[in-house]
Parts: sequence; C-alpha cells; structure tokens
Amino acid sequence: MIKINLLPVRAAKKREFGRQQIVLFGLLLVLAAFGNWFWYGKVESELTALDQRIAQTRTEIAQLEKTIGEVKSIKDDKKALEDKLKILDTLKKGRTGPVKVMDELATVIPQRVWLTDYAEQGGNVTMTGQAAAYEDLSTFSKKLKASVHFTNITIKTAHQRADGVVDWVVTCNASYSA
Repeated sequence: MIKINLLPVRAAKKREFGRQQIVLFGLLLVLAAFGNWFWYGKVESELTALDQRIAQTRTEIAQLEKTIGEVKSIKDDKKALEDKLKILDTLKKGRTGPVKVMDELATVIPQRVWLTDYAEQGGNVTMTGQAAAYEDLSTFSKKLKASVHFTNITIKTAHQRADGVVDWVVTCNASYSA
C-alpha cells in the first residue's frame, strides 16, 4: 500500500485561500476608500452649493432690508408731507375765515355806527362801539343777525351819553367756516 502525504497541498491551498482573502479584503478597502472619497466629494460640492445659496440669500435679505428701510423712509416723508399739507390747509382756512368775517362786518355796519374795540377768543366775539342813535344800533343788530358769519347776537349794554351818542357792547359768536 502506498501512502501519499497530501498535507502540504492542503497547506498550500490554505495559504492560497488566505492570500485571496487578503487580496479581496485589500481590494474591498481600496473600493471603500474610493467610494468614501467619491461620496465626500459629492457632499462637499453640495455643501459648497448650499453655502453659496446661503450667501446669495443673505445678500438678497440685505438688499430687501435696504429697500424696506427706503420704503419706511418714504412713508415717514409722506406722513410728514401730509401733516404739512394739513397745517397749510388749516392756515389757509384760518387766513381766509377772519378776512371773510371782517368783510362781512364792514358790509353790515351802518354809517352812523362806529366800532371802537373788537375782541375774539375761541369764536366768541365782543364788540364795543358807539352809535348816533338807538335806531342805528338796532339796525346794526338786525344786520348782524341776518349775517351767516355771526350767531347768538346779544346787546349786553347800551346807554346814551349826555351828548346823544350811544355807547354799546355786543357779544356774539363768529363762524369762520360759513
């Protein structure tokens, strides 16, 4: 009987199998490293793109904030102009109202009635003057009552001096908007 020792062949097969596993493991490591490098590059490019979008968005936000600031400035300017226009309208009304009232007073006052004092406070008017006779004062009072600029006409005092001249005080309300 012949005996053959097959042990070295088995050892050689085991070594060859071990080498194949090491080469396969090394190849697997190289492939994993290449895959990781490829994946890292992809993530890095995505991160760069996101950073660029963030920077672009921040630039847009800065531009929009600047625009918002300009709009607020324009609104503030508009409000200031509207306030100035209101003041101008008030001044125009204040300028023309008293002129109309004084014109109306000059129109209704008879020739023989004289004003010596005219005082106005908050629409309440006190007029002091003289008249040649009570009839002239009565005519003046009637014309004031017919006027659109004067209301609530009241003769407070009226007395005749020794020389025949009547001293009088009339109160009323003046309407500048009429």
